[in-house]
Amino acid sequence: MLKEQATNAVPRRGKAIVFSALFSSLTLLAAPVSAQEADWATVEEAARKEGTVVFYSNLQPNGIEGLLAEFRAAYPEIATEQIRLGSNPLIERFETEFNASRHLADVVVTYADERVYKGAENGWIETWTPPELANYPEAVNYKNQMFTIQETREAIIWNTGLLGSNPPPSEWKDLMDPIWKGKVGMNPPWRSLAIQQIAAYWEDIGIEDPAAALKANDVRFFEGSGGIIQAVIRGDVAVAELSDIPLNPLLEEGAPLGFVYPESGTTTSASRIFVAKNAPHPNAAKVLTNWLMTEEGQTALVKFGGLSVNPSGCGRPAMLPATFRLKNVVDGESLLTPERQAQIVNHWRTVFEIQ
Repeated sequence: MLKEQATNAVPRRGKAIVFSALFSSLTLLAAPVSAQEADWATVEEAARKEGTVVFYSNLQPNGIEGLLAEFRAAYPEIATEQIRLGSNPLIERFETEFNASRHLADVVVTYADERVYKGAENGWIETWTPPELANYPEAVNYKNQMFTIQETREAIIWNTGLLGSNPPPSEWKDLMDPIWKGKVGMNPPWRSLAIQQIAAYWEDIGIEDPAAALKANDVRFFEGSGGIIQAVIRGDVAVAELSDIPLNPLLEEGAPLGFVYPESGTTTSASRIFVAKNAPHPNAAKVLTNWLMTEEGQTALVKFGGLSVNPSGCGRPAMLPATFRLKNVVDGESLLTPERQAQIVNHWRTVFEIQ
C-alpha cells in the first residue's frame, strides 16, 4: 500500500523525468562494447574452438602444471601441452624446428639472447598487442613481439641444518671457500643464460677465473633451479648459487633454507614471452599470453615460482625482498654480447672437460 501511494504521488510530468533519467542511466550501463573488446572476444572464441595451446618454457618445473591448471580453470575449453627445457636448449630446439618449418610451439617463454632477437628480425615471432599490455610500463614491451612477464634474481642459498659451526655465506667468493669443498651446487653455465650472466658479473667484480675456482672447490652441477634447490633441501650439497624462481614457494612451505643476495651485487634476468609465427593454435597462444599478464596470471606465476612484474605488485613474494630493495642490481642482458656468451660457455666447458 505504501509503495502504491508513493508511486501514485509522482505527477505525470515527474514520471516522465524519472523514466527519462532511468533510461539514460541504463543506456550508460549498456554502453556499446569497444572495438578492441569485440576483437578480443573474437580471439577468445576462436581460441576455444582451437581447443589446445602448446607451451614451451624455461619456467620452474615443479610449478608449470599448477600454473597451467589455473589457466585451464579460466579457460576450460583450452587444453594445454607443455615442453620444459633450460633456456639454452629451449632456444636451440625452437630455432631448429622453425628453420625446418616444423611449427609445433604456440607460446614460448625464455630468457632472450641474441639468437632470439635475431629470430624476431627473421620472422620467428608474431607482432601483436595483448589487451593487458596497457597496464604495464613500456619497458616490458619489445616491439610488440616479446613481453616480460616475470624476472629472476641470482642468490646464494643454503641448508640451515648443514652449516655446522660455519657462518652462512654472504658473498659470491664464499662459494669458492675451501670450507664448502664438495658441498657447493649450481646450474652449469652452458645450460642457462641466467648463469652465463652471473658468471660474467663475477668476472666484472674481480673474481679471477670463477670456473677454475669452483672446479677446485669440487662444485656439483644440477639441472635447473628446481634441481638445485631440491639438492640443497635433500642435503646433497650445503650451499648453492640459485636463480630464485623456486625459492619463495618453498620458503612459505617451511623448507630449511637460508638465502642472501650479496651486497656486491646480483643480476636480474627477464623472462620474455612471445607468440610463435605460424603457431598451430595462434588464438589460443594469444589468450595464454594475455592471461599470464593479468593480475590472476601474475599472481599464479608468483605462487608457482617466480617474481611478478605487474606494476600493481600483485602476488609479490611474501618471503623475498623486492628487487628495488637489493643493492647493485644489474640487468644481466647488458653484460652479454654474443662473443662474450660464447667465450664464457666455451671456457667453462673446457675447464670442466665437457664436450
